[in-house]
Amino acid sequence: MPKEEIDKIKRNLSGNPDLDRDYLVSQLEYYKGHEYSYEIIKEISHLILQSLDFYLIEDIGSKKTMASRILDEVMQYIETRDKRTAKEKLDKYMESFVDKYENKEDHKESDFNSNRSIREIQYIRYRENKLADSPKSFRVSPKKDRQVNWRKDVKIKKMESNSIEEIHEKEYHSFLNPLEEILFYHYIGLKKELAYIPFNEPLFDLYYLYGTLLFESDEYGKSEEYLLKALRINPVSSKTILALADIYKSKTRTYNRFFLYNVDALKFAYRNEDIARAYRNFGFFYVEENQLDVAAAFYDFSLNYDYNKHVVKELEYLKSRGVDTQIETEEAVGIIESKNIQVGVNDFVLDALKFICFDLDSRKHTSQALYFYRILYDLTKDNQVLGRINALSNKI
Repeated sequence: MPKEEIDKIKRNLSGNPDLDRDYLVSQLEYYKGHEYSYEIIKEISHLILQSLDFYLIEDIGSKKTMASRILDEVMQYIETRDKRTAKEKLDKYMESFVDKYENKEDHKESDFNSNRSIREIQYIRYRENKLADSPKSFRVSPKKDRQVNWRKDVKIKKMESNSIEEIHEKEYHSFLNPLEEILFYHYIGLKKELAYIPFNEPLFDLYYLYGTLLFESDEYGKSEEYLLKALRINPVSSKTILALADIYKSKTRTYNRFFLYNVDALKFAYRNEDIARAYRNFGFFYVEENQLDVAAAFYDFSLNYDYNKHVVKELEYLKSRGVDTQIETEEAVGIIESKNIQVGVNDFVLDALKFICFDLDSRKHTSQALYFYRILYDLTKDNQVLGRINALSNKI
C-alpha cells in the first residue's frame, strides 16, 4: 500500500509554501512509474492544491462526492489493467447519473465577440502593455486578437441556487491549467456566463475515461456521446478531440469529420504526443486518399514529436510501394503547407506559454514557472528555456 510513501512525502514538507510546491512537483515525476502511482500522485496533487495560486479559490470543495469516489475506484482497476471491471462500474454509475452542470449546446469555433465582462477569468491581465518589460525573445506578437483578460484577484463563486433555470443561464467548464483557458477564450469564447465545475466533481475525467472504455468495447455511438460531453466541459482538450477522431476514422463513410477533428486537435495541442498523433492521423488519411508521397511526409514529420513503432512500419510499407521515405524536413514542411495544415506547434500556443513563463518567473512563483517552462522546452528544445529550468531547479 502507498501509505508509507505518502507519509514520507508529508514528513519532508517544510511548511514554506513555495519550497513545498517545488518539492511536491519533483515527487510527481519521481513516483510516476511506481506500483501505486495513481494513489500517490493523487495525494501529491491534493497537497499542491493547498498552496497553489494558479487559482484563488474560495472553496475548492474538498468534501468527497460520489463522482470523485467512483473515479478513484475506477482508476484502481485501470492501474491493474482490469478495464472490464472499470467499464462495468461506470456502466452502472452512468445509468442513474444526473449531470447538473451539463452544457446543452455544442461549442463551435467562432470569434469571441461578447458584451459580457469576463469576470471569472483568473490569473493575470493579458494585454500588450503588460508585455513591455518581458525579454525580447519572450514577447508576444502585438495583435489585437490576442488580448485576453485573465484576473487573479477573482475568487470562484459558489453556486447559489440549484434551480434548473439558474444553472442553465451559465455554462460550466474546467481546464487543466491557465494555458487551456487562454486557448478557450481566444478560439471559442462564452455564450453565457462562465462558471467552474467544482474540483471535487471530476466530470471531465469521468466522461473522457468512460468514452475511451466504450470505444475499446466497440460501442462507438455511446463512446461518441460521452466524449462529446467531455469536450463540452473542455472544448480545447486535444486528447478528447483525438479520441473522437478515432471514432470517425472507424465508423463513418467518409473521413471528413476525422480530418477536421485532427485540424482542431493540432491547433490546441501543447503536448508532443498529441501533436505526433495528429500527424500520424493525417498520414493515415492520405494513404486512404492514395497520396502516398504526402502520407510519407506526414508520418515522417510525426517522428519529430514522438517515436512510434507503427509509424516506422508504415514508412517501411510505403517504401515497399516505391515511395521515397527519406524526406528532408524542408520538403516535408512544404508538403504539409501545401495541404493547408498547421506545421508544428501553433504559434499562439507558444506565445501564450512564453508569456505565462515570464510572468510566473518574474513574480517568483518557482514551481508554477517550472511547470510551464518544461512544457515550453518539450515543444521547442530551446537552450535558453533549458537554462532557465536549470537555474530555477537549483533554487529548490
